[in-house]
Amino acid sequence: MSYKYTLATGAQATIYPTKETVPRYLIYFHGGGFVYGSKSDIPSALVDLFNRHGYTVIAVDYLLAPNHTLEIILQQTVVNVDELKREVIKDAPFSFCGRSAGGYLMLALTKTLLENGRSLPEQLVHFYGYTDFDFILKERKLSDQSVASSAIDSLDKHSEIWDDPLMQRYLLYVEAIQQGKLVAYYGFDKTPLANFSIAEETLQQFPPIFSSASSTDQEVPFRYSKQLKKVPGSQFVPVYDLEHDFLKQTDHPQVQAALNKLDQWLI
Repeated sequence: MSYKYTLATGAQATIYPTKETVPRYLIYFHGGGFVYGSKSDIPSALVDLFNRHGYTVIAVDYLLAPNHTLEIILQQTVVNVDELKREVIKDAPFSFCGRSAGGYLMLALTKTLLENGRSLPEQLVHFYGYTDFDFILKERKLSDQSVASSAIDSLDKHSEIWDDPLMQRYLLYVEAIQQGKLVAYYGFDKTPLANFSIAEETLQQFPPIFSSASSTDQEVPFRYSKQLKKVPGSQFVPVYDLEHDFLKQTDHPQVQAALNKLDQWLI
């Protein structure tokens, strides 16, 4: 049975305990382009896989844009992970798992820990994320229909938002891509986009990474996940001709095969 943990910042985490008496921990960061998404989107098949390997899974909120810039999102994520390590994980081993935007967040967090001489995760599990934001400057097509401003007028773009369990902010994300608003949403109009890149030489100092992405990903370039195989001890498992967020399809044979590879890699 899972249970909730409320952090001092106001964020919440959902904790999925393992049956192992001496657990390890894995912190999960969801996707959603930093604009929408929820910690509750973690597939049960992925939770079960991690639990079998002795991981207690912690799916945690993070702040959402445009209500908060990426700089603030990263800062508050560091604060939340510090609390989880202090109050929940303590001295136990820990790892990270990130999906799409959560994949970037996981890598950026690891970079911050490395730069500050802090203890690093044992390993990283990365699904179709990225290491910089150059790709948001290029045209992408997530929908054949334009999003009318009236469809997003009622969405809160100013208050503190930690979670989007009903995925109501998805249209806000699509509209931001169609109208070229993500640079402003993330605060890159004030803080240079390049400040948020993770260099290849930095990645070489990271713990081992399991990475997977689809060859036909229309949202995030495939190359980001593929390059992570250069990190020592890492493995890249491609899938072919599937959508960006293929973890929604855990019954698909290719996705099951990728999860089986992850199962073997964790051993």
